[in-house]
Amino acid sequence: TIRVAFKRPAWWVLIFGWSLAACAGIVNAVSFRSFGHFVSHATGATTSIALGIEGFADGRHGWDEPSDAIELLGSFLAGAYLCGLLIDKNQLRVGGKALYGAALVGNALLLTGAIAILELTHHRMVAACCAACACGLQNAMCTSH
Repeated sequence: TIRVAFKRPAWWVLIFGWSLAACAGIVNAVSFRSFGHFVSHATGATTSIALGIEGFADGRHGWDEPSDAIELLGSFLAGAYLCGLLIDKNQLRVGGKALYGAALVGNALLLTGAIAILELTHHRMVAACCAACACGLQNAMCTSH
């Protein structure tokens, strides 16, 4: 049966996963307030692409709306790809070749870079793309075990 095949994760894995989910929610809320875009999930960006293309085809707005969503989705996927380069196994292992620490440091650097870009250059879309890349990295890191 399925219940026999399921192996419950260790308690520390559950706490770590919950913490990362809470961080993603905070990043999403701060990103929306700071950049005007939600960045922590690919489904929202995909929906925005579809609605943006529809609105562009109907003449309601220009190409900027779907292109912003395409940039955010591409950044999210780039972060997920980066995780695949750092963590190559499909199981949670502390130490060894799995570079979870490097992924977390990369995540922190991308989020710090997003704030720095916004404060120094006021390029909201570039900052949002950095935050989306960080979210893609974190999302893939959580699902790579």
